[in-house]
Amino acid sequence: MLGNDVVDLAQRGTQPGAQHPRFDARVFSQRERALIAADATQRVRWVCWAAKEAAYKAAKKLERALVWAPARFEVTLDSCSGGSVRHGERRFALRVFENETFVHALASDDAALRDVQFGVHEIAASADASAEARAFACRELAAPLGIAVARLAIAKRGRIPVLCVDGEPARVDLSLSHHGRFVAYACELRAAALAARLAS
Repeated sequence: MLGNDVVDLAQRGTQPGAQHPRFDARVFSQRERALIAADATQRVRWVCWAAKEAAYKAAKKLERALVWAPARFEVTLDSCSGGSVRHGERRFALRVFENETFVHALASDDAALRDVQFGVHEIAASADASAEARAFACRELAAPLGIAVARLAIAKRGRIPVLCVDGEPARVDLSLSHHGRFVAYACELRAAALAARLAS
């Protein structure tokens, strides 16, 4: 199962010192707080946050009754671009992409994160972020699937996004995210390509 999360680093709440003093204690483990304290840019706080959110989205697909409790997701960073997130007995592989404007995290129970297509897109301030995220994912997935954008749509099953081809759910793992100026998606493409061929 796959999850992703994006954090806009220009949002007021993501600025250094913008968090309530109890925020870190409530959200991060002692080891995670040590990483945050050692980071002059404070960006690692949002790397850990995005990693937890991404892992939660993946875990929610495996356990529909799961409740968001960020402190229960333990982030380990092996490098500036990867690591893992543990939740109970489950462990999710982690990949992180960051720059001066955003942090984007992918989490998957597939340790290799094979055949995952993903992207981040900046939107206008007045745009409907949820609609923009769905439209962006459809545009990005149409070409690798070899089908017209018009054949793709994204519906929801509960709060989980579902990619549809010609109105029918495709057997594919999709995750959407948005925050501030950015929308993002991640999709496992092996199953998607098969679903698209079957729907042709």
